[in-house]
Amino acid sequence: MDRSMPNENANNPFDKAASVPVDYAGSQAVYSTWAAKYEEDMADMGYNGPRQIVALMHQVLGGVNPSSVRVLDVPAGTGMVGSELQKLGYTNADGLDANPDMLKVAENKHVYQRLIEAKLGTGQLPVAPNTYDAVLLVGAFTQNGTHLPCECLDDLVQITKPDGHIIVGTGSETLQSDVGAALVAKLQDLQERALLSIVDRTTRPGYFRDWEGTFFVCRVTS
Repeated sequence: MDRSMPNENANNPFDKAASVPVDYAGSQAVYSTWAAKYEEDMADMGYNGPRQIVALMHQVLGGVNPSSVRVLDVPAGTGMVGSELQKLGYTNADGLDANPDMLKVAENKHVYQRLIEAKLGTGQLPVAPNTYDAVLLVGAFTQNGTHLPCECLDDLVQITKPDGHIIVGTGSETLQSDVGAALVAKLQDLQERALLSIVDRTTRPGYFRDWEGTFFVCRVTS
């Protein structure tokens, strides 16, 4: 789910949750209220992040049998990425999100093997080490900084298999913000510590509305 692009007018739930300064509890309250209409509204706003990140993962993995790939979608929200995964045959996917109301919508779609309600960045992720071949984060880092802390990437490295991939997608404009700078710095820190390598940084037009998206493809090294 995408929670990354700005709009100063804040006249819809997306703007309130992703752009306006608000605490974590406030942003989660917006998503709880919005859950039933989230996908409809995001489609109306031209959101293509889920389709783009899944297509990129499929390209990166090459000829691997999709059903053999263990994937984690985080934050899973209502399961938009899960639906795209299922279209391409990635049926061994789990979804993780902190919002139970969003996860209820995802559960009804039957696109995940397991749904995990947890808040990332606490260092207490209820997942065993070296579990996933690929971890996908699309729109997880917002300009108002209320959703996922960049430190959550430490936890995600631990649950990704050696030589597995972590792919992060966000609006390119978000990279110009403090949160975007912190995200890039965190990825570079993990690379300097030999925990992952950034193997590609690529952009896609039409990520959300008429804005471009940037995707970081990382390979876990330990």
